[in-house]
Order: sequence, then C-alpha cells, then structure tokens
Amino acid sequence: MIELARLKQIDIILTKSVSRFTRNTVDGLKTMQELRELGVEIIFEKENLSTNDSAVDFFLTVYTSVAEEEARINSSNVLWTYKKKMSEGGNTTSRLYGYIIDKEGNYIINEKQAGAVRLAYKLYKENKTLNQIIDAIEEAGYKTYHGKDRFTVGALNRLLRNEKYIGDMLLQKTTNKGVGVKASIKNRTKPSYYVTNNHEAIIDRDTFETVQIMIKERAKVYSKDYNTRKPTLYSNYVYSLIANKFYRTKVNHRNTSYEVKLLEVLDENKKRILDAKNIYYSQIDILLKEGTKALINNLENIKNIINNDLKNKLSNEKIIDKLDTIKTNIIKIKSEIKLTKNSDIDPELKKTILTKHIINLSELKEEQLKLKHQRLMAYDYSNNLPLLIKRLKSIDLEADNNYKELFSYVIAKSREELILCIHLSNRNLSDIDLTKESTNESVSHGSFPFKQSRLLLDTVWSIIVI
Repeated sequence: MIELARLKQIDIILTKSVSRFTRNTVDGLKTMQELRELGVEIIFEKENLSTNDSAVDFFLTVYTSVAEEEARINSSNVLWTYKKKMSEGGNTTSRLYGYIIDKEGNYIINEKQAGAVRLAYKLYKENKTLNQIIDAIEEAGYKTYHGKDRFTVGALNRLLRNEKYIGDMLLQKTTNKGVGVKASIKNRTKPSYYVTNNHEAIIDRDTFETVQIMIKERAKVYSKDYNTRKPTLYSNYVYSLIANKFYRTKVNHRNTSYEVKLLEVLDENKKRILDAKNIYYSQIDILLKEGTKALINNLENIKNIINNDLKNKLSNEKIIDKLDTIKTNIIKIKSEIKLTKNSDIDPELKKTILTKHIINLSELKEEQLKLKHQRLMAYDYSNNLPLLIKRLKSIDLEADNNYKELFSYVIAKSREELILCIHLSNRNLSDIDLTKESTNESVSHGSFPFKQSRLLLDTVWSIIVI
C-alpha cells in the first residue's frame, strides 16, 4: 500500500478505525505523516477523522495511544494466564518430537520417534559428531517431526539439550520481544519454573547429564570463551554462481597460531561442493578494501558512471518505451470511449463496445501500474545514491577497516573472479536474483594477487549495482 501511494496510485485510504490501522503510536504517526506528504488522505470511520483535518495529529496521538494500551492490556492478560499456569507446574508445550501431547497436556511416548531420540543420545555419548548422528538417524529410517528424511544440526542440538526427555520441564525458557511481536528471545528477565518428574522419560537422567557435560567440554575445544559465539562475518555474504548457494564459514586449526578462516559451500547432505572452491576470509578482506579504494579514487565520476549505468538498464529493459506506448494506448481508448458514448449507434451495441473498451483500459492501467512499480523498485537510485556518495566521502582508508557495509553481497563466479554488489535500488535484498544481476555491467573493476601458503591466485574483481 505504501509503495502504491509513492507511485501516486492511491488518493484516499478508508479504514474502520485507528486500532485497525496501527497499534504503535510512533510508527503509526510516522506512516500517517508520510502518506499525508504524498497527498494521500486517510479516513477513520469509527472516529470520524480525516488526516486532512488540521487538528488531527492531537486526536490521532490519543487514539493510537489508546489502541496501543488496549493491545498491551490484552497481552498482559494472556501473559498472566500463562504465568499462573507455569507457576502451578502446568504444561505450555503443544508438541515435542518423541511425544504425543494430548489436550490435557499429558505426555505420551511416541515410539516411532522415541527411538531416534535414544539413538541420538547413545551416539553422542560415543563421541560421534552431530553430522554423523544425523547420518545414522537417517540410515535407521527415522523421520523428523514434519516427515522429512534428515534432521538439521540445529534441531539435533535442541534435542540433545531438552530436559523434557528425562521427564522434567523448564517453563518460560523464552519470552516475546514485546507487545505485538511474535518473535521470541531467550528469557533473561522473567522467572522460570522447573518441574521434575512431570511425565514418563525417554532418556535416563545419568545419560542426559553425561551428554550435557560432553556438550560443554566440546564447546571449550572450539572456542576459548564457549559462552560467546564467534562471529562469522562472511557467512551468507558470498554467493556462488557454480553452486547457486551462499558460502558458509569454516575454521581450520581453530584456536591455534595456524588458525585460518575460509568459506566453503555444502550440498543438502552437508558435503562440500568441490567445484565451488574454498575462498579465504583474507581474500575477501583485500577485495573489499580494493573495491572501496577504487570508488574513492574515482569519486568525482562515480555518480555519473552509476547514473549512466541506470540509463542503460532502463534502455535495455525498454521500460520507458513500454510506459510511453501504454500511455498512448490509454489516451486512444479514452478517446474511443468518449466517441462511443456520444454516438447514435444501437444502445446494445454501444454497451458491448463500451464494455470492451473499459476492460482494455483496465488491463492497460494494471500493466502501467506494474511497470511503474518495477521502475520505482528496481530502477530508482535517487534515495540511495546520495547516501553512498556521502559514505564514501567520510571513509578514511588509513583508519577504517570495515568496508563490508558498502557492499551488500559478493558474487563468486569462481574463486579467482569476484563481483562486489552495491545495493542502490529500492528492492528488498531477499527479492533480488543474484544470478541474474551477475550479468550487470560493471561500474569499476581491477585485480590483485592473493597468496595463502602455497596457493597463489590472480583475483579479478568488478563492482556492479543491484
């Protein structure tokens, strides 16, 4: 709706009440102000208000605050119900692998799944890796909760840490981020409740405790501070055209003087895709600095280069030509509609012709709207290009070392041919097809030698706008 308003395709928005439009005062007023600046009127039927009224801001602040408070009260009531239930040891879990949970909250062991749970704990005690355990569960014929053949590492990790498999329950492990937000986070502020021997166990207590100790010991091996997760700076940042997947981080010789961070691509079975050769973190570090340096050194011309690139894209896609053709056809049909209305032909025939014209006009306007939307989202850099120039002017190559924020992605044609992507369009990154974008004309390019142990690469790079 906001996108259509920016395209000048909406004049009036009718809504039942303020509470239907927003329950957050700040966000609601911000959106209303933007729509008002775009010339879009919002009418609230229940409150009999219009954003065109001069005194509307005061009333909207009051009404949105009331709506927000109503949501908060409703949330508090639900939370109170859950808190009371948990303080009395009541179950709040609706489903759990290995169990069937009935309407009364009773846990009944599901033997079709419980075998996978027992196997996982047994193999972990035998010091098997998570991937080895997943392979063994799959080979044994066990399915996931949703019927898939293979467990994920994350799901197995949660299974190996869940106290419910020994018949206990830790209640309120997580909590919502806030009112109106469905996402949950680890509970660090509210009371938790631990219930022992609530239901029949699948795993004996000694096995569970042994596995928890082993989990902590393994964590110490892979991290000096195992409570702090090491950042994986370039995971899901470098996209492989060979595998059509993102690279993930791998660390060789972890916590030694020989530690090396690199990137690898894995297939659905967690096996390395050999055609997509490993890329080193240090190679990406150099790439980002080289790309940034090239942009800064050509700062006087970069705006013109990017704008010319945009004109070429528009020309290649023929969007402007298509819009002009549609505009001409719309004018023509409107003229024909006017002539038909003023004609003396048979009324039934007139009705048939007008209906056909109106359908054609509607189809043209729909196509016109789609093209305008495409142009706005994919081929309008007016908001983001000035921000890029401003950021480039503020960078000190001698002091700054975080160049990643300039480039949204790196596309790897191969280990030796890398593309830096600057995101200037209005599209969401998740909506962008990197394979298709990789054919874009470059706005800058270069190369650098890269050496890692005995490996010597001549890395060719380019910069594209997406």
